[in-house]
Amino acid sequence: MTLTIDLVVQFFPRGGSAQVIRYLATELTRRGHRCRILCGSLGQAGQFSHAETFYTGLPVAPMDYNAAADAYARGSTSMEGRPSPFHPSYEDRGPQAPDRMFTAVAPATTAHLIDAWTRHLTSHRSSRPDVVHVHHLSHLQSAVARAYPDVPAVTTFHGTDLKLLDQAQRHVRLADRIAAGVTHLADACRHPDPGARREALARLLPHSLSPGLREHALAIDWRHWRHADDWAAQMRSHLRQAGRLVTVSVNDQAELQRLLAVPTRQITVIGNGVDITRFTPQRLTIGERLALLRHWLVADPQGWAVDRPPGSISYTDADLATLLTPDGKLRPVVLWIGRYQQVKRLPLLLEAFAAASKKISPTPVLLLWGGYPGENEGEHPAEVARRLGIDKHVYLIGWRGHDELPAGLACADLMAAPAVNESFGMVYIEAAACGVPPIATSTGGPATLITGHGAHADGWLVPPDDVGELAATLTAALTNPIERARRAANGVQHVRQHHAWPRVADRYERLYHEEVHR
Repeated sequence: MTLTIDLVVQFFPRGGSAQVIRYLATELTRRGHRCRILCGSLGQAGQFSHAETFYTGLPVAPMDYNAAADAYARGSTSMEGRPSPFHPSYEDRGPQAPDRMFTAVAPATTAHLIDAWTRHLTSHRSSRPDVVHVHHLSHLQSAVARAYPDVPAVTTFHGTDLKLLDQAQRHVRLADRIAAGVTHLADACRHPDPGARREALARLLPHSLSPGLREHALAIDWRHWRHADDWAAQMRSHLRQAGRLVTVSVNDQAELQRLLAVPTRQITVIGNGVDITRFTPQRLTIGERLALLRHWLVADPQGWAVDRPPGSISYTDADLATLLTPDGKLRPVVLWIGRYQQVKRLPLLLEAFAAASKKISPTPVLLLWGGYPGENEGEHPAEVARRLGIDKHVYLIGWRGHDELPAGLACADLMAAPAVNESFGMVYIEAAACGVPPIATSTGGPATLITGHGAHADGWLVPPDDVGELAATLTAALTNPIERARRAANGVQHVRQHHAWPRVADRYERLYHEEVHR
């Protein structure tokens, strides 16, 4: 039975969920189903954040965020009162970004967002959809319920929604323990100077708090959490309109049960996939690898410094020459992939890499692939590398298209990304599919994706936030090419058997049919 499926997401293309939507819609379309993507869009044609560019070849109905972003840059609001309001975020993207955190959005603004998306969906939805597939839990479920009455709904949780809900609930409990409430604490943080905010907060905290809890409360920027309690309540309301619930990992299934009291039997687990026609092992010569690296680092640099645009960090041919040993071989290459978020633990990787580099000859190279322009939580990785004295061995490639990632992986000997509690972790299986064994932490989705020991080992798992263990694992992996090759071969076989997109689409296809015939 051919289905008409509307896939709905409020975000402009940026993170992993956009990749999931693109690959899933492409595979479903290949099977003869009619898919339409209703989403946010930012930038102009040719840019990765531009929806019609990113989802090329698929029917797209974008909500254009350019006017809202421009207004924000001029000092106005990006959400309130705008016909196409900018979406909120599950993360703190800094004051320069127009998408403030969900927990800082007032209920009245949320109501405006629901109205705006209801109009957009009603105007641009397919005429006779069989199912509407919503990505992430948010106010979007309320808009979908209005725009798609009597149409079966499916909601996929991608993990960031659950992580923010967990934080919101923790902060609300802490505020209640302080007996101040999140609103009162947010008011105390109004001063633009961090020192003044800290002093104002300190006056509110009871002396009975332990030193550790007191420091934790002082470190929180409560301005982001003013409406945390309201937002958590809204999430419980949106859940009732979410339809069939899907998580991308067993770990998130347990989180959804814990945070929103959903019985696990009501949650379907469908992991993400890999395009194994594109993510496949390549055997590049040293010259071919150098040519790619020259393009990314010298000819078309996209690395960026703090408060600077893409390309502000660039390299020369002389820098490129240092990637070779005196006898003309390429130094061992470690690739990190992701956004500059605290959960990704990039500073920890840099510390471990610095320690491992002292024990490996020739000194390895660390390539940082990613870092969405202007988005940085904590210390910028270029500053961390400089502080650790490894900046000559760390190269910032910047944010590149997903289509280039297979070539990036083909230039690497090892992929390392010690993020903590990733919901799924597409980059790990993409690396494995390319024959590049990954290092991950034994938390979240990656702990179920990667086998770290035994005959079927296809990568390495290390304890979270353990610099010493990560450094030891980097050293062991980089100094044992035979073991790397063994784990690489296992990884390619495992991904092809379990994580190819046709297998993932099979599961969604069955789920859609179940909902249509319910």
